[in-house]
Amino acid sequence: KRWYEYNTQHKIINSSDQLSKFIRLILVNASSEQWSTSLTLNKYINHALTVTHIHHIEIQEHIFIGTLREILYLLPELDSLEIFSLSFSQSTCLSREEIEDLLFLSTKNRITKLCLERISLIEEVYFLIEIFPHINHLQINLIHSMDIELFVRLVLMQIMIKSNHPLRLLCFCVAAADDEMVQKLEKMINIENLLVDFIVKRVMNEIYLQWK
Repeated sequence: KRWYEYNTQHKIINSSDQLSKFIRLILVNASSEQWSTSLTLNKYINHALTVTHIHHIEIQEHIFIGTLREILYLLPELDSLEIFSLSFSQSTCLSREEIEDLLFLSTKNRITKLCLERISLIEEVYFLIEIFPHINHLQINLIHSMDIELFVRLVLMQIMIKSNHPLRLLCFCVAAADDEMVQKLEKMINIENLLVDFIVKRVMNEIYLQWK
């Protein structure tokens, strides 16, 4: 099963209605310079939509906000999104166009499941929570150079700031994941009162944190 074929209790979705929404589109090259003048990203997606509805998209490279905005505009029925990483312009400040893109993303998309292949800064997670306000399942496959307890603490504190945020399942991969790490996370969450009704479990090198 793919990561998005589970609900927030990490149970496999089996209903025919939900299974019909698992059509996946994979984009290996999403940047505009990779497309020819005769076949643009817009035309490619529109052609795919003549064949089927698309509810999940996987973008296998760095993607700029403007390109992501275009994809979300073309695919309003997306329920889940998987991206390698999200890129801004090379300048340290967001351009006016990028700010407008952010406003569009945060008000128009209905994505509930989000997977990021890798992150380096916790601010990347803050940003994703901001522009995808409906996510209930967040998965991160590689947390680069970041303490896991600190990562979980900061994510939960950010969620606490957002009133009634729907996020209920956080999954992340850790090469050194073990039962001791699970116990430390449980202890930290309890001592700091970050959650009340929650479960932390490990499946191989993946750690799942679920709460109500």
